[in-house]
Amino acid sequence: MRPSHPGTKDARTDRPLRRLAVASVYTVVATALLVFGVVLWSASRIDQLSQERQFRTISSALVNSVEKIPYDQESVAIWDDAVRYAKDSFDLKWVETNLGVWMHDYFKHDRTYIVGPDGALVYSMVDGTTVTNPKFRPDESVFEVVTALRKKISAGALDDYELTKRRLPHVVDFSFQGDRPVLISAVPIVLESKTAAQERGSEFVLVSQRFLDASFLSDLASAHFLKGIRFSRTDGIAPNEASHPLTNRKGDTVGHIVWVPEMPGWAILTDVLPVLTAGLAAISVAIVLLIAGLRRTYRDLVRSEAVSKHRAVHDSLTGLANRAFFNERVGVLLSERRVSGQALALMFLDLDRFKQVNDTLGHPVGDALIQEVARRIKTLAKPRDVVARMGGDEFAIIKCDDVAREDVEAFCRDVVAIVSEPFDVLGQRAAVGISIGVAIAPECGTDRSELSRKADIALYQAKNRRLGFAFYTEEMGKTLKEREALEADLRRALDTEGELDVAYQPLISAKDLTVSGVEALVRWNHPRLGSIPPPVFVPIAEECGLIGRLGEYVLREACRTAGPLNLGTIAVNVSPIQFRSADFASRLFAILARAGMAPERLELEITESALLDSSGTSAKALRLLRARGVRIALDDFGTGYSSLSYLIKLEVDRIKLDRSFVQELGTCPRSSSIVRSVIAMAHAVGVSITAEGVEKPEQRDFLVSVDCDTLQGYLFSPPVSALSLIENFSIGFRRWQPATHPPEAPRVAGPRVA
Repeated sequence: MRPSHPGTKDARTDRPLRRLAVASVYTVVATALLVFGVVLWSASRIDQLSQERQFRTISSALVNSVEKIPYDQESVAIWDDAVRYAKDSFDLKWVETNLGVWMHDYFKHDRTYIVGPDGALVYSMVDGTTVTNPKFRPDESVFEVVTALRKKISAGALDDYELTKRRLPHVVDFSFQGDRPVLISAVPIVLESKTAAQERGSEFVLVSQRFLDASFLSDLASAHFLKGIRFSRTDGIAPNEASHPLTNRKGDTVGHIVWVPEMPGWAILTDVLPVLTAGLAAISVAIVLLIAGLRRTYRDLVRSEAVSKHRAVHDSLTGLANRAFFNERVGVLLSERRVSGQALALMFLDLDRFKQVNDTLGHPVGDALIQEVARRIKTLAKPRDVVARMGGDEFAIIKCDDVAREDVEAFCRDVVAIVSEPFDVLGQRAAVGISIGVAIAPECGTDRSELSRKADIALYQAKNRRLGFAFYTEEMGKTLKEREALEADLRRALDTEGELDVAYQPLISAKDLTVSGVEALVRWNHPRLGSIPPPVFVPIAEECGLIGRLGEYVLREACRTAGPLNLGTIAVNVSPIQFRSADFASRLFAILARAGMAPERLELEITESALLDSSGTSAKALRLLRARGVRIALDDFGTGYSSLSYLIKLEVDRIKLDRSFVQELGTCPRSSSIVRSVIAMAHAVGVSITAEGVEKPEQRDFLVSVDCDTLQGYLFSPPVSALSLIENFSIGFRRWQPATHPPEAPRVAGPRVA
């Protein structure tokens, strides 16, 4: 036997050990390579997600900046005073204080311009200082935005705004002025009230500029932990940088936001590399630690991404779905309903009196109120329902369950009831209402735009008629068209002669049944529809801004016709909107002066709603009018918030007892007691009283017996023409002889309008 070499056995013994070692080495190396590959991929994926999140963050910040500037501008662009002092009678000091300084100091707009319809620069403020140099001219990009806005207005954007009262038409664009990126926004300056109207194309334009340079980048970097952020005109960036393009409204890239993206994956990989190189013996522990660390990091990043996605589709103030997400869900759900045939209800909601709360109690209270309204509505919604805030004080709901009409009606009643309850927010007590428009699919269609349009029309009807909520019907669409046609006809009637007329109904002294005056009543003889009663066309005039012209027409005709006659009081109804106009008193005194009529003979009849004006405008007007001798009568007393405290505080001269009380005299003992008590209390505070709607002798006899001052109604005379009035009173006629069978008072009729 061949002798063994001394090292032969050791070699044989070491061979399996070497094989095991090699296998172990290969295994460890393979494992290490696999682990390193996994770590490298994970780090790269984490960095990719982080960069995508930062990209979305910058996109969201830019979108918010684009949306915020026109919202800022609307705070002063929808304002009667802005039209008056920037356009009608330019007041540099007013414009500087209320437009220039306000936009610069409060909203941090760098530059503010006002541009006239002819393209002329009316006002400029640069960095908080008004520019007085007549040769100053902004960058041409400012006028390009103004031109785009005017094209938008010419296409009907302003008409849509006046119909829906949603967003004011605007144009926002990115540009560079020199080396400075800038955001430019233009909105028209329009009237808030409807007492007057601007000719289309004559609107002045408010332009704001916000430079997206140092302060903007600093704010963005601080809020979202962005490093090395800067602007670049080109897309050339370093390997360790990322960029986000800035595109103008034409889709052209005008620049880039460049930053050094956060690299959490590479940071982790750098931390663990020393551990991997320290020895294969500890690699298994390092792998466990690495995987655990990566797992935590990945979870945090996924959670952060989920938060970013949530913010992208939810309203930041209320946490509800935002407009974009809501519209997307409506489209998806309607597509599903086309296949399944199931119904869903689309509801648009709009708060009533929110602007008053926002203006009087401040924007923080307004924001808190919006949050509380959202919370209340959410408590009523089912899990599958989608509740969204569309912007401002507008909400929307997609109701997927319980969409039978009676169930939706019950839901709407619950929403109206819960929102109508007072709110205690930030130490303030506020009260608002809500109006709801409902369109049900597939009954009203399954196209998203069409269903939204019908829900919007239903909301308009609910808000206009103070119904609380309304379901869309085809009749609404027809009614809206009829109302628009009637509005156009009323505008034409005010510009022509022969259709509008003023009739006069005698006011009878209860003491001796002599005529103590007349009430002027407007009439409209439509060439196609015939006689249209005031309760039909006066609300349209109020809503479309014609009430000022209509009211002045009645005042002018009444003073011109009845002023020279030998009679006493001339009573004229005045709309609350007309009465609250800042220049109402001065225009009224001008009419009296032209007619040569003493103010003491004029009696203005206003409703209680005019007295409930919280701004104090009504009280100021009352004092001014009464100081000149004009008398004030409170019309339709007893139908609203009637309170004798108004008679004392506002010092009205007369109240007109509503005809609903007079008509029940003799048939309802309770009405007789109420009338007797109201007359006694009015006399106790030195206020005269007129009873309108007297149609029967027994009503007259009762009112005379309880010392009513003045009577009015068809028992004595219907409203008569100006010619008949002149024939009766030009010769000093004083006693009005009632007909043996007085004509019956007409009932309100007319075309159906919104």
